Amino acid sequence: MTTGTRILCLLMLSGTMGAQTQPPAAQKAAASGEPVTTLKVSTRMVAISAVVKSKAGTPQGGMTADDFVLKQDGKVQPIHYFSQGSELPLTFAVMVDTSGSQHTFISDETLASDVFFETMLDAKNDRAMLVQFDAAVTQLEGMTHSASDLRLALGRMASRPATAGRTRLYDAIYAVASGPMAKETGRKAMVILTDGGDNGSIRTLAEAVEQAQRADVQIYSVVYSAWNDLTGVSGRPPALDTGRSVLEKMSQDTGGHVFTVSRTMSLRDVFAAIGEDLRLEYELGYTPPEDTAPNSYHKLELKAKDKKLTVQARDGFFAHP
Repeated sequence: MTTGTRILCLLMLSGTMGAQTQPPAAQKAAASGEPVTTLKVSTRMVAISAVVKSKAGTPQGGMTADDFVLKQDGKVQPIHYFSQGSELPLTFAVMVDTSGSQHTFISDETLASDVFFETMLDAKNDRAMLVQFDAAVTQLEGMTHSASDLRLALGRMASRPATAGRTRLYDAIYAVASGPMAKETGRKAMVILTDGGDNGSIRTLAEAVEQAQRADVQIYSVVYSAWNDLTGVSGRPPALDTGRSVLEKMSQDTGGHVFTVSRTMSLRDVFAAIGEDLRLEYELGYTPPEDTAPNSYHKLELKAKDKKLTVQARDGFFAHP
């Protein structure tokens, strides 16, 4: 893909109304003397990240736009943009619950996250950030391509003492989606390590999900709890079942997935599965009908024509203001 084509793709996927300035990639190319193709774009295009899986749960590659059916509010819509996700930069946030109930797992989370950062930041435009949340939401490292910087940030996370009291899961999602992620283009994901419990957030679950949908961020939830067959203990507390249902809703609504760490599936196994999803996902774009009201919510339905395949994608979007 040429520099000009990549810039055009990013502009289309960003959904920016009447963009008048060059994106950072174009500014960098111009500074180095490389030829740059720019285009002023005015579009209401909605971007959708999708993962296609077989009955066995294996991500499916080799799909084309003609293999999908896309509907907005039950009406079929033409797909105007289609790309293999790996052609676009990847931006993701690893978000770790460091409240008292999760502090036992921080050592394992640190080691596995370190490998995940090293593995996923393979292209020069890929970037990641690290956030911890407990009674506060703390950005340990901002968006960077440096796995070394993220490793140092993981060390700072492990050195913090356990905290008791609040677990501001919804506030963390809202802050990252409406802040750093809202400014990014291309593929975007949150990987959240938690037992799913929220205690003390100012924002609600609905507000957190809305911000993730507005930023087109997929939420990958990783349930990490001593009650999830890690020790053979049975009789899960009702609160943990509620937490899992919350994580399932967040992931389903945003096109992500829920994984559970257990004796048969380590955290490294989970990270490997998430990485496979992100490497083989597709990026689709379409323009909503002219009568789509600004800021209104609309249902999305993306399916494969092959009934043996399932599509993992967000199920709604908020129209641009």
